[in-house]
Amino acid sequence: MSGRLDCIISLIEPSGIIADVGCDHGLVAQYCAESGIAEKVIASDISEKCLKKAEDLLRDADNVEFICCDGIRYYCDEAIISGMGGILISEILRSAQTLPNTVIAVPHRDGGTLRRTLLELGYGIDRDVPIWDKDKFYSVIRAKKCGGVTRLTELQIEFGAECEIPSQALSAYLIKLRDTYMRAPHVNAERLKSVSAALRLQGV
Repeated sequence: MSGRLDCIISLIEPSGIIADVGCDHGLVAQYCAESGIAEKVIASDISEKCLKKAEDLLRDADNVEFICCDGIRYYCDEAIISGMGGILISEILRSAQTLPNTVIAVPHRDGGTLRRTLLELGYGIDRDVPIWDKDKFYSVIRAKKCGGVTRLTELQIEFGAECEIPSQALSAYLIKLRDTYMRAPHVNAERLKSVSAALRLQGV
């Protein structure tokens, strides 16, 4: 498994019904089904073709339900949402039939938008892990209806709730952003200010 998948799995907690939203390959659903961490697993995807991959992988599992739908059109206690942008994840949560108690989300962009949405929906963020996976930066966010941080600074919104904790992954990402913005410093003055502030928190 990749670093991203390993990190997601490390943050999953035992629960009644766990959903792998936008499951694609079904590896997260497979872990939940085989580990016994969930009483029931839902593997859902908007694409029938993608859902078929999960069905083939989990054909012998008797505790998995496969649902072809957009978003969360069912009840679940915990939802894992990865492989899409923060804006789309936000839309999925805002239109959910019932909001799960816990969300583990991995936006590949627009993480700030997702963090704002989570707070607006009444979640607290209790983990926000920065990682590199296949030369790309990700934040693996776990949010809960009961627990976690419910107020974030602007820097935490933009760069992660744990941006004050030294992290090689986050520092490398911030340095990369700074170098990119320095190509046009006048245009990116405000962005450079934020990145520089975050780097100071990282001790860089």
